[in-house]
Amino acid sequence: MNALRPAVLNDMARHRNTPAPVPQKWQTTQRARDLLHVISTAGGIDSRALAHKARMSLNTTVRLLDWLLEQRLIETVGGAYFTGPVLDLVTKADPHRRMLNIALEQLRDDLGAAVYISTYTHGEIEVNGCAHSASAPPVHEWAPFTETAHASAVGKSLLAQLDFDSRMDHLTRYPSVQLTERTITSPRALLEVLDEPGPHAAQFDLLEYSEKEVCVAFSLGLPGRASSIAVSLPAHDHTRLITAAQGLSQRATGLLLAHLLTDDNQHTHTNHRQEQQRRALP
Repeated sequence: MNALRPAVLNDMARHRNTPAPVPQKWQTTQRARDLLHVISTAGGIDSRALAHKARMSLNTTVRLLDWLLEQRLIETVGGAYFTGPVLDLVTKADPHRRMLNIALEQLRDDLGAAVYISTYTHGEIEVNGCAHSASAPPVHEWAPFTETAHASAVGKSLLAQLDFDSRMDHLTRYPSVQLTERTITSPRALLEVLDEPGPHAAQFDLLEYSEKEVCVAFSLGLPGRASSIAVSLPAHDHTRLITAAQGLSQRATGLLLAHLLTDDNQHTHTNHRQEQQRRALP
């Protein structure tokens, strides 16, 4: 397989960087999810007892509780913490991933831009959710997103999280074709763009996929799974892209938590259905 690659790519493979550590937002989100699981089963618990059960310091627990209160995932009554209105949506979530959709819609309204969440699954790019509106129009998919990872912010963000062999497999199946005058088609140049800022840094599409939109994407930070969040703006509104990127980065933890909670809830519902089916057997 290596013999089929240009020599320059084989050389780059031998000198590729070691994988980057998991971003801090994943660790923060994981701790927040642990707190939510304890709160949801405790029926009211104070911060000290919560810190003890979650095996966290009191300072870390209080800091996370303040953030969860701001997100309306929990509420406090008489010094005790209970599940909040947004978290309650998760336990009643429908098959359409309601919690994640709400988070995407809130982010769309806050940033004034179309928002996307995507993953790289079984060798393909999948857009798992999108929130847009008349005032925040989505990217017009004039060329399939699955085939144009080299030109889109989402695609580059996902490719940046893959190892070298997985990237080469994708780019072999979907060669880097010229879409606009700004499209990167050189494999070396593309790999430099992917690697220079790091796998969890921002990736931009500055009129590379289309001359009508600009985009920015960040790794969502799921260990073992390439995923990204992104926003797009009409090209005439490009001056807002950096501000939108900053807002997207700041809100990534909340969106990641919504993604994890939705996955948790779907897993719980699946197990419940399987248990009901087993009980129904003669």
